[in-house]
Amino acid sequence: MAASAGKKEAAWPATMARYERLEKLGAGINGEVFKAWDTQDNLIVAVKRLSGSGDDGFIISGLPEVMREVMCLGVCRGIPSIVQHRRTYADACQSETGDTFIVMDYVGRLNLRGYMQRRVRCRRPFSEDEVRRIMKQLVEGVKAVHGVGVLHLDIKPENVLLDDGTEDGKQKPKKKGAVEADVGGEVKDDRIIYKIGGFGMSTKERGKRQPEVIILTPYSAPELLLHSREYDDRVDTWGLGCIMADLLSGTGASIFDGESDIEIMAKVFGIVGTEGIKEWSGYSGLAADQKSKLPGKVGVSRLRHKFPSRKLSSAGFEVLSGLLESNPEKRLSAAEALKKPWFHNRPRGFAGFFKSCVGGVLPEN
Repeated sequence: MAASAGKKEAAWPATMARYERLEKLGAGINGEVFKAWDTQDNLIVAVKRLSGSGDDGFIISGLPEVMREVMCLGVCRGIPSIVQHRRTYADACQSETGDTFIVMDYVGRLNLRGYMQRRVRCRRPFSEDEVRRIMKQLVEGVKAVHGVGVLHLDIKPENVLLDDGTEDGKQKPKKKGAVEADVGGEVKDDRIIYKIGGFGMSTKERGKRQPEVIILTPYSAPELLLHSREYDDRVDTWGLGCIMADLLSGTGASIFDGESDIEIMAKVFGIVGTEGIKEWSGYSGLAADQKSKLPGKVGVSRLRHKFPSRKLSSAGFEVLSGLLESNPEKRLSAAEALKKPWFHNRPRGFAGFFKSCVGGVLPEN
């Protein structure tokens, strides 16, 4: 739920005086993100404002929810592929406005969704080699997050930020809107570093039964769509599989997009089938009303039909199908996915051949 259009942005409290607001970068269901200038450290930062009242049209973020997010960001400190947390302004700000502010490193203004849509407009579909490069960075990032005991729970293109080295974070923009031109400018594709953000739903709690995930998206794993509380790291690798499918499809949209949970489920199981989820040991424990939401006539997976060999090699399909396995017990973890041959193949085509020869090594057949 976004704040109503045209509504004047509220002034930041006095405790945020060191940050000069430059422009709004985006908004989610519980707050908005701004590009700001840190007048003390003399650098550009990203400031996430979380609503404490709900009067602005956003879902309220209480102090426990904020502290959970900050704790998860804290244990992820130092992971290169994660947007880094800098400071949190909670108690003092809440006494003035009810809002909480989380200050993060500024990575860039473009997220993966925007980049995919730009590529569609430019009629430049992603090659399999490009998809492999992007996915390797993302899977390595998710593996590192899981390595410190954190579940992200909201892996999607909007939470992947692009850093192509074209923005100088230590140079204050001369005027508002200067970045508008940058976003429409050329992105250095081969220099992009993909960083994972959006830790608002993340958790460090572990156990057989987890808190139920209420907010569902086209990137939510089947067990979450069925409101199961038995889930683990592999809900995040399902999200990675969705991103990989989006990159390959070349539409700029989610392949499982829908207006409701029922529509999303119909698209998910219409492509991956229902056989896997019904073989899952946790399936028997699902509520009957949740089981009844499964499509009745869809059994086997149609994923290879959706992504035939002319679009994706057999090695690539091994990764995609392993990430989009509806049975969580058979789904690839991030560590397992990175061991697959696809991530260790050399780039195909003349460019890959030339690059290998320059390095003094002939590519393998």
